[in-house]
Amino acid sequence: MEFKRESVEISLRVLVVSPLLPYPARSGGALRIRQLLRALVLEHEVTLLTSTPSGARWEEACEALAPVRLLRVRSGWTPGEGPSLAKRARQLRSLCSRRSAFYWTFAWPLAPVVRKLGAQAFDVVQVEYGPLGLLPLPSGVPLVLDTHNVEYRTLERIAERASAWRRLWLRLETARVRRDEQEAWRRATWCLATSHVDAREITAVSGARVAVVPNGVELEHYPFQPPERAEPDHVLFVGSFRYWPNVDGVRWFVEQVWPRIVRCRPAARLSLVGFDPPAEVRRLECMPGVAVVGTVPDVSPWLARASVVIVPLRAGSGTRLKLLEALAAGKAVVSTQLGAEGVECEHGRHLLLADEPQAFAASVLSLLASPERRLELGRAGRRLIEQEYAWERIAEKLLVVYRRLAGGN
Repeated sequence: MEFKRESVEISLRVLVVSPLLPYPARSGGALRIRQLLRALVLEHEVTLLTSTPSGARWEEACEALAPVRLLRVRSGWTPGEGPSLAKRARQLRSLCSRRSAFYWTFAWPLAPVVRKLGAQAFDVVQVEYGPLGLLPLPSGVPLVLDTHNVEYRTLERIAERASAWRRLWLRLETARVRRDEQEAWRRATWCLATSHVDAREITAVSGARVAVVPNGVELEHYPFQPPERAEPDHVLFVGSFRYWPNVDGVRWFVEQVWPRIVRCRPAARLSLVGFDPPAEVRRLECMPGVAVVGTVPDVSPWLARASVVIVPLRAGSGTRLKLLEALAAGKAVVSTQLGAEGVECEHGRHLLLADEPQAFAASVLSLLASPERRLELGRAGRRLIEQEYAWERIAEKLLVVYRRLAGGN
């Protein structure tokens, strides 16, 4: 279903600043930005200032994101790429600065253009990701800060599982990111949080006005999948492998959980679907029944074939779009508590939750053995998405914030 632009007067001129180009939308963050842009243009005139990698399909992006006007800055490094000299230089710069490497990597390249745009007429600036709220934004213009997640929480959780040297770096970076984020929250006129969990933390720390604008699903792209299409004993993971918590979670599942499942159901198969799997994920194919599928043009056929979808995350923050998509498709899901964090779902009603290897394996096995239970959970999950997480409903939550801004609130 397309968002419909009503015959309303365009009330605000909005500048959206993003460290990534939301086309093509290969990550949860890019998809969120694209959907929020679609909502904003229903009632406002929108300009997007974005960092772009050298290989970006700029003309296609301009056409796909129309009527949004696009401005670009070349980025020195794109999330998920291997280490580059530009990235290392900005990490070193952070060691001599109170600002985080996150700020120097993603905000600093945009700063000169933001300064120039300050002389132009914008009524509101919306910035994507917390630390970018520290950019030199136009004076006196309301700031809407779309936090996506609490970045320093993600770093804290990654540090718990990192090597000694990487842990030291991550702890230093966590402290700087926390300081950057909290300062940005205090600067904002409104903060957008993806969950009530994040909203409570932002409010407690900053006292900022916070609106919960969740991540969501385009329901027409993820129709309910008839149970008879599922293949017996087929377990599926979907998620971008450019996001380190996905790599960590998959490795934990294959090494600690999967052998327990295969011992009980030798015919079980695991498909790992996601953008750009690294060597440490591809090596998992040596395990019985494991297939690293990698990048696919459309995950819907894989969801249709899966009996059970897993979300074995042990690090990260915010909400998982792939969890929402699996629930929308009516799939039985087993997730860690963290993997389902921020989503208003209930254990035993919409999905099963487990954190320890034995409990996670037992949950997957119980669902593989019971088509009736899979169908029960799948129907409940679909209803939850229809009621709370359809992008059309979420668009209205965002537009309420902007109507208040247009009214001077």
